[in-house]
Amino acid sequence: MRKTAVIAALLSFLVCLLAGYYAALWRGEQHPAETQAHAVLEEKKRIHAGTKIVYQYFYTQDRVMKKHIEPAPEFLQGLDLEQLKSIYTGWQVVFFSSEQVVLRCSIEGMSDEVYVLGEDDGFLAVFYEDGKKQLRLKERTELPLSALPDGEARQLQEGMRVIGEENLAKVLADFMS
Repeated sequence: MRKTAVIAALLSFLVCLLAGYYAALWRGEQHPAETQAHAVLEEKKRIHAGTKIVYQYFYTQDRVMKKHIEPAPEFLQGLDLEQLKSIYTGWQVVFFSSEQVVLRCSIEGMSDEVYVLGEDDGFLAVFYEDGKKQLRLKERTELPLSALPDGEARQLQEGMRVIGEENLAKVLADFMS
């Protein structure tokens, strides 16, 4: 009698297990639109004109985090996460969606080293922010803005903020090459 009860309990358990498995399979087949919607959402995760780009700068010496928010520049529009990572190799992508992208960079140095690339008499110039947030000319290069593509020249005329001596050297090297 006891053997019969154990066998009946095992058979009941197996039947319930199989029923649950087939119910889960059937439920998955009934909702293929959800998987298609998920695939469409994955496709839509691209940067567009309305995407906000948040740049976070972490300074290692004084452990300060600063952030700068701007609309997505034209050269980033249409990119997905992997393409963005290939451009911002020294940055960590903290968050990525079509509405907002958060990029973080660790900078060796103090948080008060702020430079602005701009124009001085038609040439690429480097300005720095003094203690009163006033721009002072640090250096005027020999590179005329007219030698740059229109988008880059326009961006420099508006002023391009660069944080830290290391980043300044990289950006200047990119413009000079």
